[in-house]
Amino acid sequence: MRRRPVRVELRVDATLRSVRLLAAAARGVLAEWAVPEEKASLLELALVEAATNVVRHAYRGAPGHEIRVRLTRDAGTVVLAVADRGRSFDPSKVPPPPAPDPADPKTWPEGGMGLALIRASCDEVTYASEAGENVLSLTLRLPAAGGRERGGRA
Repeated sequence: MRRRPVRVELRVDATLRSVRLLAAAARGVLAEWAVPEEKASLLELALVEAATNVVRHAYRGAPGHEIRVRLTRDAGTVVLAVADRGRSFDPSKVPPPPAPDPADPKTWPEGGMGLALIRASCDEVTYASEAGENVLSLTLRLPAAGGRERGGRA
């Protein structure tokens, strides 16, 4: 018998302080769901980057706004959806930044790496904007019994 997905929804004011609260709450949920530490760390990093982008770019730091995060655990995956009603921004339209040269500090970016970190941390990143709501969905595949991730990755 297939188990139903488990969902948790979090809502916070769109402030940088609240981003820390979101990260801590998500970390607790992922621990309760027994998500492996490495996977939980990746998803937490992606959440912090996505929520920070909402505060700084979608709402431009203006008070009185909200970020909604929905975590869903299903057979073999965890999906984290970050929703806002700020300025829309489709990350799929942004090309990846040029790779810095580790030996040349002049090529190291001072910022603008959030999307690259999100993409590198997740197995799938999708964006939708409908009825004034922006939703960035971040998917991680989890190891199945035997240590292999569903979808073929080890």
